[in-house]
Amino acid sequence: PGESDVVIELDPGMAFGTGHHPTTRMCMVLLEEFCGAGMRGLDVRCGSGILSIVAAKLGVASVVGGEIDDGAARSAATNIADNGVDGVVSVYQGTLTETLVPPEGFDLIVANVSAKVVSELAGDMIGALRPGGRLIASGILDERRASVRQALESAGSAIERGVVDGDWVALVATKGA
Repeated sequence: PGESDVVIELDPGMAFGTGHHPTTRMCMVLLEEFCGAGMRGLDVRCGSGILSIVAAKLGVASVVGGEIDDGAARSAATNIADNGVDGVVSVYQGTLTETLVPPEGFDLIVANVSAKVVSELAGDMIGALRPGGRLIASGILDERRASVRQALESAGSAIERGVVDGDWVALVATKGA
């Protein structure tokens, strides 16, 4: 790796997220663009923790990685510690709840899940963002893009742009004021 490359050591175990799938790669590219110092981030259904780790290594001040699967949550916690970002990233097992959201809201949320889950959680995720905050939503098959876009817009966001890799789409949504 070069001097400016971000290196991640990862053992996904039984969890999703190795960095090889197009949806994960698109999220990492978008995180490189949108992460900044002092930000508060949320990784919805964090799997192996890869995107939480990337956000932390790109300067996000605090990241919450949420995971519903016990085994994946344990894998994420191990990977986060192995990458030396356990002081920045915390993992919780469960769904997105109001108690996890900082009073100011998150600056950035990443959700690399599925079109169905993004649509179902659109209101909760957009509600957890500060005004002007961004959601990076991936795991969306191109054929489901319009329905996910509608769910995110109905929840109070505007679609800033979409990124496509083969049959997969990542959407960047910005919460309105």
